[in-house]
Amino acid sequence: MASVNLLDENLLLWNEFRNGNADAFGELMRTHYPDLFNYGTRFTKDTELVKDCIQDLFLALWVNRLTISETSFVKYYLLKALRHSLTKAINRSRHRADPHFEYGFNSTPPVENSLIREEYLIDLARKMRKVLAGLSRRQQEVIYLRFYMDADTDEIAEIMSLSRQSVYNLLHDSLRRLRKVSPKKAFWFPHLLPLLF
Repeated sequence: MASVNLLDENLLLWNEFRNGNADAFGELMRTHYPDLFNYGTRFTKDTELVKDCIQDLFLALWVNRLTISETSFVKYYLLKALRHSLTKAINRSRHRADPHFEYGFNSTPPVENSLIREEYLIDLARKMRKVLAGLSRRQQEVIYLRFYMDADTDEIAEIMSLSRQSVYNLLHDSLRRLRKVSPKKAFWFPHLLPLLF
């Protein structure tokens, strides 16, 4: 019920922003900035570039507010827009000339997640991180969007500009490999994955 209310609130803010309400726009920025920043830092360690792209994204939204379409899923609209903006920025930045630079989603968290304290979870998380690191960048991103951002298959397909079937295949293969880590503790799996990011 709370998520439905949040969805309605986001939609209300979005429509008010499109009508020129600066307060609604400010609230949208405050609400979504943490998720956008966290998602953006999975593509590059250059936090200033991520901040710049988020700022440019919101500036473009405000400038084009009268022509921006309605959306039922504000967070996923913003995530897709940031992903597109970051891709362009990274491709034209100094990183492009760096032979050691690899563009793509990075599942490694910037700091160790302090929520994993109990010994069995620490061990399971270590094993799962190892498997996660062996997944392709796209598989890591699909896992992140599904379990950390709570996006469904259609929303992930929209954000990553993939077909629904491609998302399903990436997700299925990733989960199959991750479940092999500890089949007996599979019931922990959905609850543990968000802690890995």
